[in-house]
Amino acid sequence: MPKVKTSKEQVLNKVIPFIRKRGIANTSMADLAKECEIQKSHFYYYFDNKDALVKEVLATTNSYFSYNMNKILANETLNTANKLKGIEQLLSKLFTNKHEGCVMANTALEAAYYNPIYFDEVAKFFDCFINALKQLLSSNYGKKESIELAEQIVQDIEGGILLMKVYQDQRYLFNAIKRMRKTICLEK
Repeated sequence: MPKVKTSKEQVLNKVIPFIRKRGIANTSMADLAKECEIQKSHFYYYFDNKDALVKEVLATTNSYFSYNMNKILANETLNTANKLKGIEQLLSKLFTNKHEGCVMANTALEAAYYNPIYFDEVAKFFDCFINALKQLLSSNYGKKESIELAEQIVQDIEGGILLMKVYQDQRYLFNAIKRMRKTICLEK
């Protein structure tokens, strides 16, 4: 028997990994209700429809990522190498959970065919990611090169996440993170 009471945050905490794993098109409100152990009608208390729910999932993910990324970057007691270590831990926490990948990249790929209304929220995520890396790169590179390298690193990491998901092997992501470290810290 489904539970009767749950908070919006509890719903999102269960919905986010489920959507990350199954995708938008392969997930129904009935599937989500079952996962959250609530009545399907309970979703409509918080969300007008599935699109509103997905937008909230993306906004919540963005908020979490942005908050943690900015917290790392703003910590003046950390040097670049330690800030990078914090970013690596954040990426590992977000993306290595059961090889499910990146909810933003998964949504972007699916939205290209399904519904482009999610692109703005996905773009916010990637903008935050690129700007954070650009900030770290700016101490060793010029403005234009910092932007290009930040974009390249994000592309490499997202490709690593995709291959990790396809091959069920985290080394693809960890190799991309290692290349990021080498580029930002000028390691050989």
